[in-house]
Amino acid sequence: MLDTYAGAWFFTANDAFYTGTNVQTENPVGSFEGHLSYDVKPRFWASLDGNFWYGGQTSLNAIENSSTLQQSSRLGGTVSYPITAYQSLKLSYSYGDYVRFGGNFSNVSVAWQYSWVGWPK
Repeated sequence: MLDTYAGAWFFTANDAFYTGTNVQTENPVGSFEGHLSYDVKPRFWASLDGNFWYGGQTSLNAIENSSTLQQSSRLGGTVSYPITAYQSLKLSYSYGDYVRFGGNFSNVSVAWQYSWVGWPK
């Protein structure tokens, strides 16, 4: 299964930036995220995950600062394994595939999930 998402963040001008005489603005940031997942058996699944975001260049008093352009992407994977009828363990890993702005880091997460779906009967 393939699922995708898109989003955008919009910012208003920051009047009275520091001294009250400067105006700072930031361009919108757009993002795209996708997951390609496979169901091994009911509630046991794995996915390849990726995202990309672009934008956010700032300007101070209408003078653009090109070094603030945000353009990055991450790649990773997730596995969810059922341990009981209502519980599962989820493991995921991601890393900065292309990092132009912000931290370049790897991320490992472990989660325990409890589902109330179908409860009580």
